[in-house]
Amino acid sequence: MNFFAVLNHWIHLASVIFWIGGVAFQLVVIFPFITKDNLPASYLITLATRFQKIISPLLLILLVTGGVNLGFRRSGYETIPSGYITTLAFKVLLVATVVSIHFFSFIRVNLDNTTATDQKAQILSQFRYAKWTLAIGIIIIFLASMLRQWKF
Repeated sequence: MNFFAVLNHWIHLASVIFWIGGVAFQLVVIFPFITKDNLPASYLITLATRFQKIISPLLLILLVTGGVNLGFRRSGYETIPSGYITTLAFKVLLVATVVSIHFFSFIRVNLDNTTATDQKAQILSQFRYAKWTLAIGIIIIFLASMLRQWKF
């Protein structure tokens, strides 16, 4: 057993857990208490900004450790089955989609120069991104489990 491979895989999994777990926390714990009439704008802006500062480095870690994981998984094999490559390509496409969603939600309009109605709409739209991230993240985790169990 290669200790570096185990450590790399563990770091990869921990990064996914923090990212998708944080998104799930926002949607399951925080979002149900938010309504259009009771919208704590400053709290939500602080929460979203802090979460994105934590998640942005994790995305880089995920990309690096994911590539290293593929290298370890592939070592010792001359060829990789085409089904594995197709599934991996679909997973990478979904990861790129989720990373794009993250960076698009990171680029938001300055809320200080907008009306209260516009602020509410912009804040609530941030949670729409979180819903998509969680849904796609669950599919990515399923694909990762499928790839992990693939025998070749």
